[in-house]
Amino acid sequence: MTQQGFEDYVFTVFGHKAGTAKSYITAIRIIDKMLAYDDVFGLGGTSITCVNNPELLNRIVSFVCEQQTLYINGEPSIFRNIDPGQVSYPKKRFCSAAVKQLLHYQAFELREAKADALVTTASAGSKVSSKLIEFFSIDKVGSDKLVETTVRIGQHYFRKMVLANYDNKCCITGLNVPQTLRASHIVAWKEDKKNRMNPENGLCLSATYDAAFDRHLISFDEDYRMIISREIKEYYTNQATKDYFEKYEGSQINLPIKFLPSQKLLEKHRKLIVY
Repeated sequence: MTQQGFEDYVFTVFGHKAGTAKSYITAIRIIDKMLAYDDVFGLGGTSITCVNNPELLNRIVSFVCEQQTLYINGEPSIFRNIDPGQVSYPKKRFCSAAVKQLLHYQAFELREAKADALVTTASAGSKVSSKLIEFFSIDKVGSDKLVETTVRIGQHYFRKMVLANYDNKCCITGLNVPQTLRASHIVAWKEDKKNRMNPENGLCLSATYDAAFDRHLISFDEDYRMIISREIKEYYTNQATKDYFEKYEGSQINLPIKFLPSQKLLEKHRKLIVY
């Protein structure tokens, strides 16, 4: 577990509710600071997001919840040293909520490690997909909130898996800036449930090409060479379009490390492009 990993996790879980994710991150930082004053667990200033011992983490969670209750009741607690501008975090129980999310993050990390082992040893993407769908409970029936959360976690892992398969580079240009890269589904998540987590249903594309691929302005042929739609050729003729698209027409993508894009799925995609 890492601090950055926890932050990425809460942003994934809460999606568009970035304010909630930021509140949990701030609450953890407050707790880290309080435990630096009172190092009752011998962490030596290490963030609790980096505690990998499940037993120790459970003890820390129980301790923080107890100390928060003491603070709310006006009794001595580790929160006595809190910044006056942050007293709402323990008083509104954001601190206990944040450490409970930390337990969820630890469980997710364990599941992700097992999923990584599964992907490493698998020979076929279709088999990976069915197992990962079950593993991350993606098709689990429940409340809208639960379904939304499992979908986001599944999509988060799909992105990680696809980008790793392409060595974290756009398969068209080789661009390797993570913030610009997308794990593009060849056949959309909503349209093909059984291939939702299939690495053979994924391409690593930078944002511009992801948008073009999603709107069927580009596709790839039986030899993984780029096809450009008639719309781009006939209506967008400036130099930038030539540099971004015509330059790569007929060029083969940089092939992935392990799971080749499924030609069966690409065929479905090609049928929707006019060229």
